[in-house]
Amino acid sequence: MDLNKLQSIIENASANEQLIGEMRKAFTKVQVAFDELSAVFQPDYQPAKKERKPRAEGAKRPGRPKKVENQG
Repeated sequence: MDLNKLQSIIENASANEQLIGEMRKAFTKVQVAFDELSAVFQPDYQPAKKERKPRAEGAKRPGRPKKVENQG
């Protein structure tokens, strides 16, 4: 977004209420992203380990089945 476009948006603010609302929402998302990023860069940050559920008994393993050599 160049400065001329931003200036015209600000001048016509009363006609562009919807655009201003979208810009506020986008700003809020950017602000939240920066807050999360700043938390990651803290020296005492430790990533949370994800707990995995064990597979159900008898459930097939994901992926391609192993190749079986034919005796022929």
